[in-house]
Amino acid sequence: QETMRCNPHALGQLMADHTQLDWRPLLPLLTLPCLNCVGGCSGVFPLEGCLRVGELAPDCCNVVFSRANHWLYLEQPDDFNRLLLEFLETGNAGRPKREDTA
Repeated sequence: QETMRCNPHALGQLMADHTQLDWRPLLPLLTLPCLNCVGGCSGVFPLEGCLRVGELAPDCCNVVFSRANHWLYLEQPDDFNRLLLEFLETGNAGRPKREDTA
């Protein structure tokens, strides 16, 4: 519902940008910790492809929201916000390379 209120042209441009460009060669060059949050039920992108981001980036943790589709921050806002705040405080210290949430 929230997405449907967005400008369709802007959404189209966003999708065209990150679906037509191959960013994989740049991921190993990242020097900052990153958190790759993925919806386990996403109908937009296959889970295996999304997880590849965390595998290629040096200090990245994949977090799969197993009950969420594509809009994690709308579907599981409390879990998403808690995770993000924790990441901002501690980075990936002590976090496994992959984590699954309920």
